[in-house]
Amino acid sequence: MQRIILLLFSIGLIFISYWFYNNFKIVSESVEIGYEGEARDNPLLAAERLLERMGTPVKSVEFLPDVENELDTQDTLILYGSFLNEEALSEEQIQQLIYWIEEGGHLILASEKLFTVLDIKQYQNGLNEAEIAQAPPTEIFFAEDSLKVAFNPDYYLEYSDYEPALEMGDEYGTHLLIYYYGTGLITLLSDLAFIENDKIGEYDHAQFFWELVHLERQAAHVWLLHSQMEEMLPENSQMEEMLPENSQMEEMQPDVPSLWLLLWKNMWAVIISATILLLFWLWSASRRFGSLLPEPPRARRRLFEHIEASGHFLWRHNQAQVLLHSARQALLKRLESVHPDWVGLSQLELSQHLAQLCELPADEIEIALHGSKANTAVAFTRSLQIITQIRKKL
Repeated sequence: MQRIILLLFSIGLIFISYWFYNNFKIVSESVEIGYEGEARDNPLLAAERLLERMGTPVKSVEFLPDVENELDTQDTLILYGSFLNEEALSEEQIQQLIYWIEEGGHLILASEKLFTVLDIKQYQNGLNEAEIAQAPPTEIFFAEDSLKVAFNPDYYLEYSDYEPALEMGDEYGTHLLIYYYGTGLITLLSDLAFIENDKIGEYDHAQFFWELVHLERQAAHVWLLHSQMEEMLPENSQMEEMLPENSQMEEMQPDVPSLWLLLWKNMWAVIISATILLLFWLWSASRRFGSLLPEPPRARRRLFEHIEASGHFLWRHNQAQVLLHSARQALLKRLESVHPDWVGLSQLELSQHLAQLCELPADEIEIALHGSKANTAVAFTRSLQIITQIRKKL
């Protein structure tokens, strides 16, 4: 029998293994893991690499450089990220930037908050994501070139008192304002998303960025001031030539080991435990050495064993009251033969007489002789014990 069970178990295991092998396979998938290294922290890394390859000195910083000692009047400064808010710069730094622009500097930013003196406001059209994604790029004529730039159509600029030197936009509103300030320039845009790592490779963004940086004069040095980003995911494969190797999207198709190696690598503890249990089971199921144990003799049961078995049978079938009634009747017959004058007593008087005789509590005697059905094994056993003790005292 044990050999048959072992054979069936082995056949079942082989069948399950065959089914698993034919219904499952290892599949390689390309997973977008996002940028890594410097490209993950610097959203303008692609713009920086573009300027470097075009021969323009450029530096990405996370803090405003020393305006008086580091910024030259022929430099271009781009404010991106949290530096678009005036709270990010002190009043002294703002005044230094204004003086630097007056002396010939070029400031590019995507918010009017830093220069409220120009009375420029930024508004939103209230577009949803689907409408923003379906909006066509803006066609502009800039630096004698016709360019397509995908500005965010949800944002646009409005000015009141100060007339810009150049204004460009589309049906969604104005996206570009250029002001002369002293001998320098201020370029305001509705957004700067087109120079981010995943956008600069689209449409004419790279050319527009290049011409914007070198607007009306060759920039001596370009400063990219940005806040460190936690995470950016690429959306266009055109970025791959501009970004360093460690920032490109990786195609995850490694040399995958066999299924058995993967199981051993990840579930070695389970495999070892299962093997040990299988060996123990085979050992316990195998034939033992030595003689067999003798079979117990088939002797007749004693009378007491028959009575005990009958009692257990009646108890299991809720017939305990039958046993208790038989014991009570036997005791009353014994009492009638020994103390016939007690038979006519009431239950309470009889219990008191028996309590004095047997030195037992009267209430327990009354329960044992006249109580209702014993619902528990403890109550049933106690009643029989009291009846037995009374019988011995009579």
